[in-house]
Amino acid sequence: MIALQGQIVKGKVVRLEEYGAFVEVTTEEGTTVTGLVHVSEVSTEFVENIYAELAEGDEVDVKVLDIKEDGKVDLSIKRADPDWQDEESVNLRSKLDKDFNKRLRRFMHKSQMIQGEARRQKRGRVDS
Repeated sequence: MIALQGQIVKGKVVRLEEYGAFVEVTTEEGTTVTGLVHVSEVSTEFVENIYAELAEGDEVDVKVLDIKEDGKVDLSIKRADPDWQDEESVNLRSKLDKDFNKRLRRFMHKSQMIQGEARRQKRGRVDS
């Protein structure tokens, strides 16, 4: 067993891919296991280029997010940070963002309908 889910452990970046970093961590038994830190779990900021954020050989603190039945391990660097906000506040922000996006789409749709109607009326006046 690597560690308990939610535990923060030390790891070493062993490989980088566009979609994330493979980090090697030591299990409680002393063996090493490689887990994936998805690019979205590297930083609280948007990571456009993972190679600019991390390098092979970097020592990092990671939080164990999940240990799947097939043995794959999901890790997070940003959640290992002591300043990381708890998920409840993140979920609230996500809900607020979704509500905003929904209202924005509705506004844009209405605006396009009004502009289309104005163009039709203008063409009707020109044709007359």
